[in-house]
Amino acid sequence: MQFLIETDVLREYLIAKQGEQALLRKALSRGVCYTTMYNALELFRASRTKEENDAIMQVLMSVRVLGFNSRFAQNFADMAKEVEKKGIILSQREAMIVGMAKASKLTILTTDFFDRYKAIGTVPVARSTEEVPK
Repeated sequence: MQFLIETDVLREYLIAKQGEQALLRKALSRGVCYTTMYNALELFRASRTKEENDAIMQVLMSVRVLGFNSRFAQNFADMAKEVEKKGIILSQREAMIVGMAKASKLTILTTDFFDRYKAIGTVPVARSTEEVPK
């Protein structure tokens, strides 16, 4: 299995109490985990201390961070236009995350954004590692 880990799942791992079974830990034990540079940016923007920055760096070292480049821009824009033909308007953030998941053939793992990505319907999305679409 391969997952694109959303910011909410990374954040949950970072604030989990000692001994709590975080969703990221389950995903790491079941497959290869990726996130995007955008998700990393969101985490760093929310951090307030050096300790928080260090913790974010640690978690980002446990996943593969995918970057954006010009070769993805047109594909992501085309995908967003196709979705918008169905009457669903995507934010730039959503276009980048969904575009990266589609380009990389990844299932998005999220709890907070599950309903939204499910409605977009372009890529597989799961709330847990047990409900990954086949």
